[in-house]
Amino acid sequence: MSDTVGQRGGVVLFGTKAETLARLAPRLRTAVVPPSMYFTVGEWKSDRAAVCERIRAEPWALSTLAVRSSSLDEDGEGASNAGRYTSCLEVEPATGLVTAVTAVIESFGVADDQDQVLVQPQLTGTVASGVCASCEPGTGAPYRLVNWSDGADTTVVTAGRAGIRTWRFLAYEDGRPPVERLGGLPALTRELEGLLGDGPFEFEFAVTPEATIVLFQARPLAAPAPSVSRVRHRAAVRRCRQRFDALLSGRPQAVGSDTLLGVMPDWNPAEMIGLRPRPLALSLYRHLITDEIWAEARHDYGYRDLRNVPLLIDLEGLPYIDIRASFSSLMPRDLGEAPARRLMRHYLGELRCRPHLHDKVEFAIVQSSYHFTTPRFAASAVADGILSVEEAEQFAGSLRALTTDMIGQDGPYRRDLRTVRRLSEHPLAPATGAAPHEHTRHLLGLCRRAGALPFAGIARAAFAATSLVRSLTDRGVWSADTADALLGSADTVTNQLRRDHATGDREAFLRRYGHLRPGTYDILSPRYDECAEQYFDWASPTTPSPPTGPTEFHADAVTLRDAGRLLAEHRIPYTADALLEFVRGSVAAREYAKLQYSRVVSEILRHARHTGDRLGFDAEDMSYTTVRALAELTGGRTDDRRRLGAAVARGRDRYAVTRSLHAPALLSAPEELTSFVPLDVEPNFVAHARVVAPVADVDAGEPLDGAIAMILAADPGYDWIFTHNIVGLVTAFGGANSHMAIRALELGLPAVIGAGDVRFRQWLSAGSLEIDAANRLVRPAHTPGASGHVT
Repeated sequence: MSDTVGQRGGVVLFGTKAETLARLAPRLRTAVVPPSMYFTVGEWKSDRAAVCERIRAEPWALSTLAVRSSSLDEDGEGASNAGRYTSCLEVEPATGLVTAVTAVIESFGVADDQDQVLVQPQLTGTVASGVCASCEPGTGAPYRLVNWSDGADTTVVTAGRAGIRTWRFLAYEDGRPPVERLGGLPALTRELEGLLGDGPFEFEFAVTPEATIVLFQARPLAAPAPSVSRVRHRAAVRRCRQRFDALLSGRPQAVGSDTLLGVMPDWNPAEMIGLRPRPLALSLYRHLITDEIWAEARHDYGYRDLRNVPLLIDLEGLPYIDIRASFSSLMPRDLGEAPARRLMRHYLGELRCRPHLHDKVEFAIVQSSYHFTTPRFAASAVADGILSVEEAEQFAGSLRALTTDMIGQDGPYRRDLRTVRRLSEHPLAPATGAAPHEHTRHLLGLCRRAGALPFAGIARAAFAATSLVRSLTDRGVWSADTADALLGSADTVTNQLRRDHATGDREAFLRRYGHLRPGTYDILSPRYDECAEQYFDWASPTTPSPPTGPTEFHADAVTLRDAGRLLAEHRIPYTADALLEFVRGSVAAREYAKLQYSRVVSEILRHARHTGDRLGFDAEDMSYTTVRALAELTGGRTDDRRRLGAAVARGRDRYAVTRSLHAPALLSAPEELTSFVPLDVEPNFVAHARVVAPVADVDAGEPLDGAIAMILAADPGYDWIFTHNIVGLVTAFGGANSHMAIRALELGLPAVIGAGDVRFRQWLSAGSLEIDAANRLVRPAHTPGASGHVT
């Protein structure tokens, strides 16, 4: 029973857009509601002249008006229908009112006589506008989510146009606003929460030059119930902050005491396992790579010893790279402590100043191997007081020595390649008489020592090779096309996969590639040989282009002479032919090592699934367990079932907390766990072609032929997409040296790698895109039936 109209127990009830604003207007203290008048469609039909007269009689109707929809099926509990109906702005009351109201009513379609039209004075001169949700719309987690744009145009956010920014802050802690003009939003959201009750809601707002917030609309938000209570969420955030604070006290062997955390640098977890991996995927990635193996591989290649320092920091299930540990591990082993600390301050300072480079730190910030612009960096470090002349010479010399060692026939790269080749012949089936739990431990050990360790080393060599080639371009010796042609000439796994698929021999194809899965570490991701029809069109396999292999790189005499001259000038004791062989060989070897490593990872997951089946747990259950829990099984069915059940329950409970957490891609201070604006990333463009084509959501199973493939993040298991005739590629996550960047370069495919989550979703909803990689341009292509033509 309502104690007053539109209220129940002091809580304002949602009505139509107009009714809700009318009910809130007299009670709001932290914002203002513009004066307004509303009427029904029935009233308009009955006597539109009288309605117009009433509107024009209002004192605020002397200047331009906003005529807005207020339909009965807008702003409801189940669906808001936000933006579905017409709104008319800048309406002249004397001459444009009838036309505007008619347009709004016509947008209703078959209008109900009780549908309403809302008329307000046109607000001008605003400095910001946007939409604020009282909780995270997708999960119900306790974060306020603000999408806003600066300037006087109040339709940017609701229309989904460019220029939108996002601010998240905890509902129970008012974060510092990213710009002063948004400072009143936390108080307004709290006040609306008190007026509107416990349910989730969102509101549209604008801010005047005087910092007054103007409320345009408030409506229910169809958000799910949160997976954890605010008490548990607050405790989880507190633990994350404590974990970050502990890192700032310093770590043995890492340089300095300052750090940043990121999801994209180094062994970028955003691309490899995702932003919120399930416990098994996260623990497997840590065990195989980021706990120890990553540092051991670098130590073997001549870098600083970080073997007791984990690279990945687990913030309640959110995986972050400790950037200080990463940067430390990329310094030569013999670099002194004092210059190392100054370099670290410089590197971290550069990243703080240019955070959009977080996915390309080794190309743009850190010197991790020797190339033909290293002396330029060394001279700059001397000029900026980072290194002395002697320290700079030693630093460059140390990088030269470890890079030269990689190229050599007796260096660590060749040794690692031999190890991987032996792994390719190693049987993965259990030894005769081996118990399942013993085989689990055997596979984990094999994968770490014979798979992950050499793969990490070969990847380091391939990066050094790529840097050498790119520096030839930076020095103006080679063109970008020449560099791309060399890097694309490696006969990699992708080229071989496309050729093998084109033969149509399904059985042979799946014997070689059947272990691959789109999520390398994800037990829920089907292998190729488990779900082949989902990935491949066997009826009409794609003919690779070119059909016989990768594009050949023909180096003319001038090209070889220029490269040889630089090698001699920089005291790298190899010929230009040897350099080319190293580049092609290491790039191909990286992908080959990845294929063999992923073969063992996939077998670990398959064996884990069999273990679960034997003990009564399905793949969904097993995704919540951990590598440690699997390795601790003893073979006793009753005891193992109890152990595994407890691990699954713990993992499921912990993952509910993980799903509720949000944090920025680059975390520079503990305070950013409570309030942050996502990074405006700088995408990586690959190839120099242009394409206009429809987009296709790969994970949603949309048709790929003739389309631009859209993937949030992709590892080797996504190579199946290249057996389709895709004409472009966009990923949300991934760096300049990532798996998909390399693939696109090999195939000459126009691609945008690491566009960021916001851009990615905007482009995915565009229908068609134009990608002009040479011009570093992406824009919606509003062309019906876009041809998918590459130029």
